[in-house]
Amino acid sequence: MVSFALLLLILEATGITFLRLWILMAVSIFLALVFGILAARVRIAELILIPIVDVLEAIPVISFFPIVLVFFLKDIGGPLGTELAVDVLIITALVWNLITGVYQAVSHIPPELIESTRAIKMTLWKKLKYLYVPASYQKIVANIMPSFASGLFYITLAEVISLGTQNYHVFGIGQVAVTLSQRQDLFGTLLLILVMIIVIILNSQLIINPLIRRVERFTFETETGNQKKTRRKSELMTSISQRTTQVAGSLTQLVSSVGKMSSKLSTVSTGGKKLNPSSRALNVMIGSSLILILIVALYLIAQSGFAAAFTLYVVKPSFLREASIGTAYDLLRIAIVYLISLATMVPLAIIAGKRGREGDMINGGMQVLYSVPAPIFYPLILVYLTPFLMRTFSYDFSLNVDVLIITFLSAASYIFFNVFGAARSIPAEYEMVATTIKLKRFARLRYLTLPAVIPALITGSMSAIGSYWAGLMVAEYAKLPSGTYTVSYGLMKLIDESIAQGNLPYTDAIDIFMIVVIIIMSYLLWIRLFDYSKKRFTF
Repeated sequence: MVSFALLLLILEATGITFLRLWILMAVSIFLALVFGILAARVRIAELILIPIVDVLEAIPVISFFPIVLVFFLKDIGGPLGTELAVDVLIITALVWNLITGVYQAVSHIPPELIESTRAIKMTLWKKLKYLYVPASYQKIVANIMPSFASGLFYITLAEVISLGTQNYHVFGIGQVAVTLSQRQDLFGTLLLILVMIIVIILNSQLIINPLIRRVERFTFETETGNQKKTRRKSELMTSISQRTTQVAGSLTQLVSSVGKMSSKLSTVSTGGKKLNPSSRALNVMIGSSLILILIVALYLIAQSGFAAAFTLYVVKPSFLREASIGTAYDLLRIAIVYLISLATMVPLAIIAGKRGREGDMINGGMQVLYSVPAPIFYPLILVYLTPFLMRTFSYDFSLNVDVLIITFLSAASYIFFNVFGAARSIPAEYEMVATTIKLKRFARLRYLTLPAVIPALITGSMSAIGSYWAGLMVAEYAKLPSGTYTVSYGLMKLIDESIAQGNLPYTDAIDIFMIVVIIIMSYLLWIRLFDYSKKRFTF
């Protein structure tokens, strides 16, 4: 029999958490527009902000706790300080992929539009209102769902902050979930998951899906493939001659493009240009401001404990050896999960993006699947799946399977939702030309669909790989009433153990080590991929 008191508690906690998430989502969207547009239009800002975003996205939310502890829990304190601390932690789970999406959208604005704004001497405010912000709508909406899912994923970590024997919490789903887990209340946990699924479906149907449909018109092309399918018959008949002319005009160009490995989808061969040389002073001013802000932030971070962590641990060979081994294991796990994500999410997203109502159903199912916080049901996986796997495999192998499952569920959605949005937004003109010259399915996929989704795939991959670290942190170390489940090696395992022991300097030392690794990856991989994408795959 359902406990009415428990059901009422779960409903109240769910309402509070979802209200908190939407308020913080609005704040995150504003921040994403500011920093994403800045990075896309000012070269020096791009070189500073994109690596920082990549680093911060990869750092697990709970690793920000030392900074939060100093600025909110200790300096402000009380319920207000705890609420602000939780809100900041949740924003760090929401904002980074939104910034990446805005940056990718604005940097891919066709250069002729940028030149037009210069020719008519459009003011900065009008550029924001009529070009940059509208160009960002699709990417923002495409990333709202994975950001929302990421925020829910971190709920059990952000709403209940544990450091050794100290606990800080606010009322919400996270607090209720942790309480049920500690009681090993299977029925209560399943009831919580059921309520969340219902609320997530309502959230998707009443808010997110209408937003997706609303922004479909914000594209640089005259219509998308899905809009073409829903166009009235009379409109189709009256535009046949115009479309025929467009097809004839584009046929020669597309036939020559089919013969190239890295086909472009339009005559635009480069992404949006950066500021012209006359704006060099603006670059210097913005770069100087960002560097000054970065220096102040680094000083405050150092004061919060990172300086002590550097001298106590980072410079010691034993720590470097242990952290390097853990990083190697975690990068291997991330590589496996990423390959699985590519093999499953990309085909599924392309299929869903190419279909109308069926694609919406697939998209809705993914929204529900990836919005249920994996940490809530991870104790169930450990208690029930691990013993089953151990009938055939070793304990360490079985636990690593659990880790890979949770890591996959933590962030593979970033790839799906980004590729889904790109596949759905392929201009109808290109689809029509491909049909006219009778491109076969494989050729259409190779020369039209894949080039169209590559920028979105890069954006989604950066967000996913950054967030996989969070999945590892949740899964590599778990302390339950039935026992402690931990892998043998892993950088995130080291963070979990240091947090459980209340050893903040060691946690900070691991953060420093992670930052170095992620900065190297950002400069060697992501910035190069974004530059390549802007040059080769801009409409």
